[in-house]
Amino acid sequence: MSGLAARQPHWRRWRVPVLAGIASLASSLAAVAAGGAVAQVEVRRDAEVYSVHASAQLAAGQRIVWDTLTDYERLREFVPGVRRARVLERQGNRLLLEQAGVFTVVFFELPVQLRLDVLHVPYTTVDASLAPADVGASDASTLRSFSGRYRISKGSGGLPPGVVRLDYDARFELATPLPPLVGTLFGVAAVRQTMRAQFEAMLREIERRQQALAGGEQPG
Repeated sequence: MSGLAARQPHWRRWRVPVLAGIASLASSLAAVAAGGAVAQVEVRRDAEVYSVHASAQLAAGQRIVWDTLTDYERLREFVPGVRRARVLERQGNRLLLEQAGVFTVVFFELPVQLRLDVLHVPYTTVDASLAPADVGASDASTLRSFSGRYRISKGSGGLPPGVVRLDYDARFELATPLPPLVGTLFGVAAVRQTMRAQFEAMLREIERRQQALAGGEQPG
């Protein structure tokens, strides 16, 4: 589940977008060559609200997919941009999740610091929405709004045996919009690139754990 937040955007933290794009493309081509799952990622922008839809079909067990999506404490090990994720509270299938890291948009790295209300529907759905900030908290989210959902489908829509479909949908709005020129010219493409990199990293980790399980190893 990928997020965006911070105290203040640090517009002067530069990153060369061409190199990031080449790395992302190389990763995608390597996954295809190795027979890995291929991600479909779409991003739309309506005023300052971004809508994301990503999907892929994987030759993996439903439980492996679920366990990877909800392995919050280890997200930083395999999802780019995530530096910390931890569960602050858990009541049954409801969680309060804190996440920190960076979200790269063209030349900018937006520091991430946010809290999410998360609802689990084992082993099919993970819903997340922006949680209210603590009174007196020093860190303010750079998101005005956020909602996201992972869905795991098995045995429907003509999926072959042993294959599951993973869908991710999200809508978010930055509290501080990107500079007009950047947002208009590069916003959608930049968000698509970052979301693709994060979603594909999740797919690769799912596949790694599935292969480890098939080889008799511990997936983790």
